[in-house]
Amino acid sequence: MLVRLVPGEPPAGTVSSVREFLEALVRVASGSDAVVELPAALKHPDSTFGQLLASSLVTQLGPPVSIESMARQRLCLQVIPRLLFEGLRSQEDIDKGAQRRTQLMAESGCETSDDYSRWAHDAATQFALADELLRVLKSKLSHRSIRSFFAVNVASNGYRRWTPQMRAAESAGSVLARHIARTSFGNVSIDVLRYSVDEELPVRAYEWCAELREDAASETPDAIAYGMAYTFERERGVPFGGQEDLLMAADCVSDVDLLQVNAFFEQHPDAPMLIEAGDLAFVWLWERRASSRSGAGKACLQAALTDLRRRMRRIRTIVIDLKPYQFAVCDGAGMPATLHIEKLEAVDRLQGFIAGLRLDEMLDVHCCFIVNREGDDPNAALRVLGYAGLGQLAARGPGKVAE
Repeated sequence: MLVRLVPGEPPAGTVSSVREFLEALVRVASGSDAVVELPAALKHPDSTFGQLLASSLVTQLGPPVSIESMARQRLCLQVIPRLLFEGLRSQEDIDKGAQRRTQLMAESGCETSDDYSRWAHDAATQFALADELLRVLKSKLSHRSIRSFFAVNVASNGYRRWTPQMRAAESAGSVLARHIARTSFGNVSIDVLRYSVDEELPVRAYEWCAELREDAASETPDAIAYGMAYTFERERGVPFGGQEDLLMAADCVSDVDLLQVNAFFEQHPDAPMLIEAGDLAFVWLWERRASSRSGAGKACLQAALTDLRRRMRRIRTIVIDLKPYQFAVCDGAGMPATLHIEKLEAVDRLQGFIAGLRLDEMLDVHCCFIVNREGDDPNAALRVLGYAGLGQLAARGPGKVAE
């Protein structure tokens, strides 16, 4: 099948990673109405990707389908339009002012962009490239376990998710005074940044960052805790604004913060009442370095929230995202059942551990949990804003829309 080169429009059903390919296989074999049988390698996630490729997808609609051929189609052939288009666009930029050619165009043997375009649209070219991509895919990934595609390994800095770049730049807002809290595991530095949001919004947004270091001179912290705080303008304790204002304030910061707030509203029907009771603090990243002493993460989080509670005395609710960092976050319907159960068990352990900290008693707050399934997906953030806008129009009534 010839894949047409349509700039900016990937073919329907395309996947961008092996994990997405595996998720697609799990989904088509899940549910009571599934017409295909889940491959054995996906039932036993310690099997290798190579073993999966060597098997077939058994379907009730026809003969078995080679999973290797499916991988060639979905992971190789369908990504070629994007690769070829990028090569063509790069060459057009070069043609405007440089004399050299791109590597892909050089390897094609083409001298001009027109020649390259004809070469890129040729079926034989695309099939040959797909074969080469499949060869590389198998040589690089066949030895990896199915589990590894759903796992997040500890990086060289000792963390699964944290990097220094996760802090916002100081230019993003007003920097408040740094506080230092002393613990038996080392000092915790707590920084707070007040973001500039629309002055008409009755909600203020703050990012807080806490880093614990046993050795004060160490560049890499031993534990971290990051999050957001939102405060509402109030009159006699009653907040101005509500859900839409909080979503807009979070959107002024980042997609992940908007999606955290949206998860809070979706998963807690009592969210409006919690806002009536007081301001909010979100914990969206909390991690201990692999080589750090056990208990350092607890000390860091407790110090951070204690300091935040003293700075913003109206905070009455702490919202914690239950994210087991050892798993790549994805829809449970797309994870092999064994891994999905392991992830749920990890969430339960994390929730039990946080409950054991007794933050509600220690800080006189209400502690609740969310699961931000969307991560920092910009498309999901746009959907949230779109639904919020439609909700505002509906609230105004038919006579107000035209205004």
